[in-house]
Amino acid sequence: ADLRRGQFRRGSTDEDLIRTISNGVPGTPMPPISFTGAQLWQVVAYLRTLGSSAAAGGDAGRGQALLEGRGQCLSCHRLDGRGARVGPDLSDIGALRSPDYLRRSLLRPDDQVLPQHRAVRAVTREGRAISGRRLNDDTHTLQILDPQGRLVSLDKSDLQRYEILTSSLMPSFEGRLNPQELTDLVSYLVSRKGP
Repeated sequence: ADLRRGQFRRGSTDEDLIRTISNGVPGTPMPPISFTGAQLWQVVAYLRTLGSSAAAGGDAGRGQALLEGRGQCLSCHRLDGRGARVGPDLSDIGALRSPDYLRRSLLRPDDQVLPQHRAVRAVTREGRAISGRRLNDDTHTLQILDPQGRLVSLDKSDLQRYEILTSSLMPSFEGRLNPQELTDLVSYLVSRKGP
């Protein structure tokens, strides 16, 4: 297969590529390969950079200005030690995710919420609701990082309800950014390869 073309016979989605890499292709020289989940995403992200045009035409500088300014991404995400810790760190997101994945995440964040990024909601016996990112959950306690970046520690015996949310805390940028702005933002995120 010519990996530079970005077209694959056994599926075109990131999930198809992960399945092919993990399971191999019976009857061909392609063996199954045992990678961790993070390694699989890194391979797929790399393959996408070889053939993807999702970030073509984007200006990473304008994308950075959007991320740090009007997009308000640093109010939830961290980048090179700056910003909040509610959402995933974006410092090396370009090495982990493909341009297509990033674009979909910006437009439809509820479509694919990874388990480690799912928000939680707890309600105390007094009726106080706390939502945010789960940092720790053991037999007796629950620690949540709330949207303001504050650590909230709760005793489970004081809760009337606790649930893991399936929707993302991140808002959709559909209609908030024009197509060029979206392409600029994706271009900047793709450029973020970490140290």
